[in-house]
Amino acid sequence: MNDAHQSSTGSVSCAWPLILVLGALLIVNSVQLISILRERSAVQQVTSNADQAVARYKLVSDKLENLAKDLMRLSLTSPEAKEIVTQFNIQMNQPTPGGAGAAAGAKK
Repeated sequence: MNDAHQSSTGSVSCAWPLILVLGALLIVNSVQLISILRERSAVQQVTSNADQAVARYKLVSDKLENLAKDLMRLSLTSPEAKEIVTQFNIQMNQPTPGGAGAAAGAKK
């Protein structure tokens, strides 16, 4: 009877280190998962902010381009507008026949 009690106690005591290791792995993996989820949320927020910034940049750029075009057209008839154009050296780039891709290909 004493032998049966010792063998069952021995098998239980061998299981505790395994349980502790598995518990530690579970805790470490849980912390890593939480960290990854937080990083993912932060990346999504930064991406959203970047998309909004690009949209604002495009809007401002389009308005500035339209303003420059209007000023260039006005400079043909108005001396004040012509003075502004020459003072700030405002120029309009002529579009290339092949577009921007052809200009980049020609530089190579």
